[in-house]
Amino acid sequence: MSTTPVSAPTRNAAEPAALEQIRAGAQALLADGRQDEAFDYYAAALAAVLQKNTELELLLAKLRRQQAGMRSERIPPEQLALLLEQMRQLEPPEPTKEKSEADAREDAVVEQQIERQEKATREEGRRARRRKERWRARNVEREVHHVDVPIEDRMCAGCGREKRRIGEDITRLLEYVPAHFKEHEYHLSKYACGACKDGVSAAEGPAKVIEKSTADASVLAQVVVSKFADHVPLHRQHRIYDRSGVNIPVSTMSNWVAGVADRLLPLVDVLAERVLRAYVVRTDATGLKVLAPQSAENIERGTMWCYVGDDCDVVFRYTPTGEGATGPWQFLAGRRGYIQADAAGVFDRLFNGQEANATEVGCWAHARRKFVALAETDYRVAYPLQLIRRLYRVEYLGDLRDLDPEGRAVLRAEYTRNALTSLQHWLLAMVEQEPPSSEMAKAVNSCLNHWTALNRFLDDGRLSPDNNLCEQQLRDVALGRKNFLFAGSHDAARRIAALYSLMRTCAQHDVAPLPYLTDVLRKLAEGWDPSRLEELLPDHWQRAHSGGANGLWPPADLHEVFTASI
Repeated sequence: MSTTPVSAPTRNAAEPAALEQIRAGAQALLADGRQDEAFDYYAAALAAVLQKNTELELLLAKLRRQQAGMRSERIPPEQLALLLEQMRQLEPPEPTKEKSEADAREDAVVEQQIERQEKATREEGRRARRRKERWRARNVEREVHHVDVPIEDRMCAGCGREKRRIGEDITRLLEYVPAHFKEHEYHLSKYACGACKDGVSAAEGPAKVIEKSTADASVLAQVVVSKFADHVPLHRQHRIYDRSGVNIPVSTMSNWVAGVADRLLPLVDVLAERVLRAYVVRTDATGLKVLAPQSAENIERGTMWCYVGDDCDVVFRYTPTGEGATGPWQFLAGRRGYIQADAAGVFDRLFNGQEANATEVGCWAHARRKFVALAETDYRVAYPLQLIRRLYRVEYLGDLRDLDPEGRAVLRAEYTRNALTSLQHWLLAMVEQEPPSSEMAKAVNSCLNHWTALNRFLDDGRLSPDNNLCEQQLRDVALGRKNFLFAGSHDAARRIAALYSLMRTCAQHDVAPLPYLTDVLRKLAEGWDPSRLEELLPDHWQRAHSGGANGLWPPADLHEVFTASI
């Protein structure tokens, strides 16, 4: 790269504030000898201005169409026009552009590889679809009907002899059988000695998940899955079941949910132990309202902490407050492996030895949001957002290639590391010229303070650049609280956390929650060995039940599983 010094353009007193900010940032890069990055910075800012100008033109056209026949209020474009003109005058000399064009070519290489991989993936998808049937139903009962030609139509009209069978056509028809309840009535015989009137023998009744409850495991599983996987609150379920002919009070279903959660708590504890043994644990939290009659507003706000182990196992833990002492400090105490979280201060004790000596993995999605928040008012953020975009495009390319951790680390070293190096230079330059109290300075300093954690994923392909997967698990909690609004008590919130743990773990392992929960509850009711609880975790259960017809569970009659029994 040419080291010809590039002089910073002189400032015009008539420049708008946005241009003055852009100029100051470029001067800081030039003073540090980063001519190529200064040019990239100018180009990104110009692209952001052009994008904003396009958006304003579209908005203006839309307003004109809406106010046809009326005098529209034209959006003044003077400031944008002046900014564009000034930026064109600030174009750096040709030697600086050469390195920038090399960076652009690197981005183009990544995009070309993505395009080729997408094309190959689409072609393979088309071939796979041609090999498969037009549609495929999963986990459904199948009936095969053999329809023969009537005997009179099997006679040849020409010679009168019977025709020979030469094959068959296959056609399919998908039928919907509405869910319904079935009541099982057990008559348990009793025997006694007629001579001594002693020693009564009685037949054993079916095992019950909840003592003295008439609900079969299938009913309990249906209620729990409807609420915690499909987000249907109990009062809506009450109306749905009433249409099927069974009136189940909401209070009864609430007791069922509590009973199921209590049954499953030991299994969730085994799941939590496996999360703690994971190579990397992701964590985040969200709020949950809890009914509390003793408080002034009858509502208290607790916290639902989420922990994801190795991108598969999900555990929720509820605490009445958002304090770390009852949340991640307690759950992750003593951990020495990787923990991925956002930059919240509540997690600091897990990395500084106070509660644990874990290795911090940062979240680029969280760091990026701070710059996105400034995009409407500060064009300078177009440059860091462009570099972060390259990071995610490289990750997308790795996903398309289905790379193993080693291959992903090599890809990141080839394309991502240079982008993050350029981003670091820009951040350091901004620190020198930005007032500490500005929003830009806060975004920049937040990024620099966690720079090591944010870059840790570069050297280990098993790590992710962001914590989005954990945030996705919290969406179910957010959807649920929009429907059932609050938990009935702090104990109820703890049970909710346990049930969400199994529902989300099923989702991560692609296990159908209804047959899984039905079978697990029946096994627990029949006295499953507590030392073998790990065999009931969703992934182990799936492998144990994958030997049925078509590789699906159950291998025989599915009707009993989806038929509620009370």
